[in-house]
Amino acid sequence: MSSKNEKPQNVVELTSSDDEDNVAAGATRPQVNAPASKATTQQNVPRQSAAAIASSPPVNEAPESRSFWKAGTYAANITIKSTPVQGSLEHARVHPKFLHSNATSHKWAFGAIAELLDNAVDEVQNGATFVKVDRVNIMKDNSPALVFIDDGGGMDPESLRKCMSLGYSTKKANKTIGQYGNGFKTSTMRLGADVIVFSRATHESKSTQSIGLLSYTYLRKTGQDDVIVPMIDFDISGHWAEPIIYSSQDDWSFNLKTILEWSPFASKSELLQQFEDIGPHGTKVIIYNLWMNDEGVYELSFDDDEEDICLRDEANSGSLKKLPKKVLERQSHISYRIRYSLRAYASMLYLGKFDNFKIILRGKPIQQFHIADELKFPKVISYRPQVSAPLKDATAETTIGFIKEAPALSVSGFNVYHKNRLIRPFWKVTGDGSLKGNGVVGVLEANFIEPTHDKQDFERSTLFVRLESKLKQMTLEYWKAYYHLIGHQLPASSTYNMESGGSVLSPVGHGPDMQKQPADQHKLGLASNFQEDMHRDVPSVALQGNVRHNLENGKPAVQPIIGIAEGHDNDGTPEGHPVTISADQICEENIQLFIK
Repeated sequence: MSSKNEKPQNVVELTSSDDEDNVAAGATRPQVNAPASKATTQQNVPRQSAAAIASSPPVNEAPESRSFWKAGTYAANITIKSTPVQGSLEHARVHPKFLHSNATSHKWAFGAIAELLDNAVDEVQNGATFVKVDRVNIMKDNSPALVFIDDGGGMDPESLRKCMSLGYSTKKANKTIGQYGNGFKTSTMRLGADVIVFSRATHESKSTQSIGLLSYTYLRKTGQDDVIVPMIDFDISGHWAEPIIYSSQDDWSFNLKTILEWSPFASKSELLQQFEDIGPHGTKVIIYNLWMNDEGVYELSFDDDEEDICLRDEANSGSLKKLPKKVLERQSHISYRIRYSLRAYASMLYLGKFDNFKIILRGKPIQQFHIADELKFPKVISYRPQVSAPLKDATAETTIGFIKEAPALSVSGFNVYHKNRLIRPFWKVTGDGSLKGNGVVGVLEANFIEPTHDKQDFERSTLFVRLESKLKQMTLEYWKAYYHLIGHQLPASSTYNMESGGSVLSPVGHGPDMQKQPADQHKLGLASNFQEDMHRDVPSVALQGNVRHNLENGKPAVQPIIGIAEGHDNDGTPEGHPVTISADQICEENIQLFIK
């Protein structure tokens, strides 16, 4: 039998793997008086005791920063450990700084919250009916904390250790949202410096409850150069919670002591009270020491709306000055509100409608919002991408139409989902200055392209580029066929009378007559009033002439190119009669003139 200091302790060191089955040989499932989980330890590698690890001397570090983007800057404690015993293999170690650098993949705090919601939604297959998101106050310092509670299957000791480790995932890629085994670590560390997890589960007729602490504050202040995760487990199959001992009672007690010292709870009884919110199975995650912005104010605002959680910087942007009415109308639209309101963002986060599951934010269930249900003149278009054999039957059904506020509100873009999860909201595929496509919104699920690790964008693959091109074509074709039905009008063509010094003649194809013509035969020319178009947020088609040539010949400096045929054109159009000029033709002619 190995000596005490050679036994794997109940302090978990995070290791990295992409395959949950490719783990250390000889490790077994946690049992009473058995070694710890295969996901965290190797039996034959000498290890320090829990007390020795936790009592490592602190380093001289800079003052602690509460801003997330500055929290990774501190003096690292580099130590040299003894070589492994003969016959054993060295294992990769993870420095605490990696927790921070790994979390920087989340540029947006709501993206991190969405990862935790995904974990709860994935538990629907295990019977989950809700996930609660709320604010709680930490008794030790009265600071705010973020809490997530679900009634899913929960995690047994082995599953919790895999959750706390890097790269372990038991989720099936074709059924669940999560698949990389990294989301929990990146999301929690992006939102706060510390997280404590409580979970209850029943596996093979054995009921357990486990507690794990992932504390960036603890790792920094004790000068650790490995990611140490104190954990304790209880067997609750009987009438009371009995500690599960892996090595010795002293080590179990020291883990408990470390958790109490660095968590929001001061006693064992306070820890156990946290399971009362969970019920017979489920998980509770508390993220505390929440990050602040550069002004020293919490990133997340719990005070702006008692039924919501807001991003403070986004919610306050523009609030110090009076904004035009049109800007205020746009900011009230959900395409803007999802930037700062968690309730708005979560309402669009999942494409499928839940039958028996609710996201409860600050005590009030979130009503799912499907913008496709509100589109005017909706149309469903099928797109079959050119993919490899495993996805040869992939088809993206795209619902496209005008938003109900069109044409008054120029919001457009596609809401692209992947495996039921929103990845890119209101993705605008047409040019920013283009009138074509204004008000056109689409919804589709694209499972044939891969999202980035933060699930806020897609990998820019060949399939992605083809999809972008197809969506642009889809937008322009839909706009061309239906824009007149909602009152959109292209700028009216005006005939400029050069002989009378620039008087404006009657416009071609303007007003009611314009809607009577086929959509592809509207006349396009010079807008009669550029300033009016600017106030309407409609880009004018400014048709410039050859300024230098006009000045030399005593004509107005800027002379518009108008749709009037000079002589007989190839199609036999008589001289002086208006002709149809497409927007693309006009743009190309303008470019050539400016080049000259």
